Amino acid sequence: MSKHDMTVQYDAIGGAGLRFFGQVSASIAHEIKNVLAIINENAGLLEDLTFAARKGSAIDPERLNKACQQFSKQIERADEIMKNMSSFAHSVDSFTADINLYEVANLVANLAGRKAAMRKLTIRVDTPKAPVIISGNPFLLQNLIWLCLEFAIGATDAGATLHCSAGKEDTRVSLRIGGISGLGGDFSARMPAGHKDLLAALGAELSADLNRQELVVHLF
Repeated sequence: MSKHDMTVQYDAIGGAGLRFFGQVSASIAHEIKNVLAIINENAGLLEDLTFAARKGSAIDPERLNKACQQFSKQIERADEIMKNMSSFAHSVDSFTADINLYEVANLVANLAGRKAAMRKLTIRVDTPKAPVIISGNPFLLQNLIWLCLEFAIGATDAGATLHCSAGKEDTRVSLRIGGISGLGGDFSARMPAGHKDLLAALGAELSADLNRQELVVHLF
């Protein structure tokens, strides 16, 4: 496929890609805002303890230690959020690249974590026995997985866990998203808009294993 052909495909799904980029950016901004709010809350606690100490009160070491632990926890959380944001942002650097399917699924699952939490769902990505490497467009693949997770989150009862697993089936690579309690034969009509364009651009197919409540993305 020439660079011109790939550019045409990119133009055809550019609108959906921008919406995807905007949704992820807004979610990341919200998560960072939550981290800053907790840090600010604990900074206020330290100011209160300092004020009380200046008035002659003894500092409670347990409260001081709890505040310090919260600082460390939120710094680690912010670092993880920024690493995910960096990986996501760099996914548009090239049209084609070697992709570790587990790593990209894990990244998108992390990016969709807040969306899942709002529905009281958990997303777990299983580590494959061996790396599953494919060649393709990283950003388009992330967008497709995002739409699949968006569908799975909306179709699953609260309190459940969604499972993602990458593997090889016959001659093709697949990504299975399981635990979708509301999966039915009409899944394609209920998928978010834009998924068919992404499937065509990636040369992929989408099917449902109703017995196992799994959505299956067949790649290459």
